Amino acid sequence: MTHSASRAACPESGGLRDIRDRQDVERLVNAFYGKVFEDPLVGPFFTEAARVDMAAHLPVMADFWQSQLLAPGAYRRNALHAHRELHSRRPLRAEHFERWLNLWTSTVRENHAGPVADKAVHKAHAIGRALLNNTIGDGRQQPGPQPVVIEIGLKSTEGGTDPDRRQGKRPEPLHE
Repeated sequence: MTHSASRAACPESGGLRDIRDRQDVERLVNAFYGKVFEDPLVGPFFTEAARVDMAAHLPVMADFWQSQLLAPGAYRRNALHAHRELHSRRPLRAEHFERWLNLWTSTVRENHAGPVADKAVHKAHAIGRALLNNTIGDGRQQPGPQPVVIEIGLKSTEGGTDPDRRQGKRPEPLHE
């Protein structure tokens, strides 16, 4: 098979080809962030809270996704730290991560098909869960403070718990 034949689109994929190289990753990242910036829910995190310089950010994100999908080692930063910092400026919620995943998944599916494209979607879901869990918890609504009930019973001389104590009665002193 020639190099150009290996890059051809698969007929089963509706003419879309898989993610194969850095250029594919860069195009995917650019298309994704084009959607993100226009999105009313997650766009403000980039335009207002983080004030992302896209000329600097896009190559970093291409490094990240290239490391995840094609060639480990291109990305050498701490994604968790960046998201925790963002969360401290503007609180992230589960729906922000969900929207991010929906935008990523739709961008991948609109542009690519194949095992690496599938890996891009699966990796994004794993990464999204990890970022969610490590920035705001598991994303579920947490109940408010709950009372803690600790039952303390006095030992009776027979070795059990004194039933009078559980009913709020003061024990009588033991006589020897």
